[in-house]
Amino acid sequence: MKTETQTSNMVKNIQGTITAIKGGVAEVVFEKNTPPIHSLLESKKKKALFEVVERKNFKMVRVIALSSTEGVERGEEVFVVNNEISLSLNEDILGRMFDLFGNPIDGKPFKGGELLPIYEDKNTQINSQKRDNKILETGIKVIDLLTPFRLGDKMGLFGGAGVGKTILITELIHNIALKKIGYSVFAGIGERIREGNDLYLTLDKLKVLKNTALYFGEMDKSPGVRMRIGLSAVTAAEFLRDKMGKDIFLFVDNIFRYTMAGMELGAILGKVPSELGYQATLEYDLALLQERIRANANNAITSLQAVYVPADDLTDPAVVSIFSHLDASLVLSRDIAEKGIYPAVDVLRSNSSCLDKEIIGERHFGIASDVKVIFQKYQELSHIIAILGIDELSRKDRIIAKRAERLKRFLTQPFFVTEAFNNKKGTYVSLEDTLKGCERILNGDFDEVELKKLYMIGKVDEIKQYD
Repeated sequence: MKTETQTSNMVKNIQGTITAIKGGVAEVVFEKNTPPIHSLLESKKKKALFEVVERKNFKMVRVIALSSTEGVERGEEVFVVNNEISLSLNEDILGRMFDLFGNPIDGKPFKGGELLPIYEDKNTQINSQKRDNKILETGIKVIDLLTPFRLGDKMGLFGGAGVGKTILITELIHNIALKKIGYSVFAGIGERIREGNDLYLTLDKLKVLKNTALYFGEMDKSPGVRMRIGLSAVTAAEFLRDKMGKDIFLFVDNIFRYTMAGMELGAILGKVPSELGYQATLEYDLALLQERIRANANNAITSLQAVYVPADDLTDPAVVSIFSHLDASLVLSRDIAEKGIYPAVDVLRSNSSCLDKEIIGERHFGIASDVKVIFQKYQELSHIIAILGIDELSRKDRIIAKRAERLKRFLTQPFFVTEAFNNKKGTYVSLEDTLKGCERILNGDFDEVELKKLYMIGKVDEIKQYD
């Protein structure tokens, strides 16, 4: 399926013939010159879509499927639809759901607008970038305290299956819309169709859908679609940033599926794999997407990306490659989630380049550093506590353990997006209230307060009674 604008640009005289097709890859022979790399082709009978990815010789190209290839056979004719995949964009993309080609998938009409290619213009100037050291407040205590980020930064949410990455992404979309900082674009890469539908309904229920454009390439789509849908979302984000003059938040769920799609494409194209089966071009493929997430002279694209960690292994080559592109990393732990601590953040493995006195100020830096020190010492004591009990510790170590447990409870909070599941009203906590609460816990103001009174609250002022 193509937008009207793309269809009108069909170049009927550029015609080729499929000579081989296997596993989502086909070889096409042209009588005259071959079309450029990234050209969009359509088969005559089945209307299957393909993208040119490789030239074998001056008459033959290899193409990857961008739609179902069921029924496509050798000898079938193909036509060049466009010299590149393009999206039709205007401000009406907000509040809507689209596929790779910019076609609406929410059952509503879309008039279309300016046609923009999903691949970056090589003449784009990148030497003029906005850089503001002001920290963005998310209303989520553990993020604002320990992994702060700025406009134009990229933050990754790392974790295995079922530790809360998608919930956290959805809450961030809600809170950013609540603060009216800018618009959001969501890229659903290789995730379940059900999750995309749930996200759409949740954003609509929270009344923030109107500020968000959603692009989906679900897990039932070909690896070509899953590999390209992120580029479609980035193109939409660039349009909103450049043409509408807004700061944009690009949410990606899941960037690991993007690398997996690249690995699948490499395998079916017959490329020699590198470590653990990943494509040899892993770093390049990631850079194609990540390097477009940046600021211009006036506005910025800020990105928050969910990163699936296979087997909870943070040393996986794809995960390591993603780490290198990020300004902040929030690591979610299965062990912490099993204890009922949400968001299940591993404080000691999470970090941010913004944890700098020059950026966040001395007070914030001092409190964040003290919190990390307390958690580090508590981790060192945890084995002793497990064997001998907390009463066998020295008085100083007992105080550290007490405060670490209270900090751990205080950094939990109820989310707006989970209100329907746990009957707890969501809370938005300002950075100042987060710092104030941690400061008081570090000073011992709550050493004798029951742990449950610090669990799943917003500000410390919500504690009704002091024991």
